[in-house]
Amino acid sequence: MRETKQTTIRFSETIYQRMAKASDRTGLTINSLVIIACLDWLRHHENHLILWQQGAETPHEGE
Repeated sequence: MRETKQTTIRFSETIYQRMAKASDRTGLTINSLVIIACLDWLRHHENHLILWQQGAETPHEGE
């Protein structure tokens, strides 16, 4: 099995309530929703990540 890493994410009450509502509506756990959101972000920013690795573009503030 590949090496695994663990993380803990803390949400404000407002965000947590939105995540809980989405969890109830979809039947997915909050952790599953967070993973989906992260993978979606990575997919949408793949080209930028490649450029950042190559030093061809600098990361934008907040990303």
